[in-house]
Amino acid sequence: MEASAVRQKIKIVLAALVKGFVLGVVARAWMRWIATEPDFTWSGSIFIVIAFTIFMVNQSLVKMLRQRFKSRRSVLLIRISGVIFSLPIFAGAGGMMFPSVALASVATWNPALGKRTKGVLLLLSLIIPVTISRDIVSDFGWSFATLGRILLFVAIYSVVTFATKPTMSPFRNESSELVKMSKGKKILLVVAILAIGGIFFIFTVGIPGV
Repeated sequence: MEASAVRQKIKIVLAALVKGFVLGVVARAWMRWIATEPDFTWSGSIFIVIAFTIFMVNQSLVKMLRQRFKSRRSVLLIRISGVIFSLPIFAGAGGMMFPSVALASVATWNPALGKRTKGVLLLLSLIIPVTISRDIVSDFGWSFATLGRILLFVAIYSVVTFATKPTMSPFRNESSELVKMSKGKKILLVVAILAIGGIFFIFTVGIPGV
């Protein structure tokens, strides 16, 4: 590999590192902004920033690896690693957004899905964000500050969703043709995402009222 190509890849990774760090800082600031009883800890803040940094760096690595390895099995393993290293940003209360980001990412980056299926996935992905936005309004009332909290919330997870493209884009064969999914696989995919999201939510947030 030429030195210029290596330098280019290093630049891409460093850029992702900076983006992840900034996104993590913004996410931590937003969490502090929406807290009715702010509880600042260095350990929690460092974890959040590191988690978002790892997420963005990992997506850049997934993109580069997919450009180099083209077989179905290789792409599958690379995409799985992309999912695994994305999970830390959904730890704790962030687990609530896992199903929404997963559904929105699949709908956004899988062109094999029909318009109707994409529409259903996007509508389902809005349920939790709408609920969280409603809770923010309930806690702080209507004001420009409340609107800012909601808009920043939407911005953070929109960036996360769009950043998942390297991981969530489907496999293409050697002729760059998209491998389409059957209707049964589409339904199974939606059910799997909802089930995994529910389990992840229970283990990270717990069952309300219990």
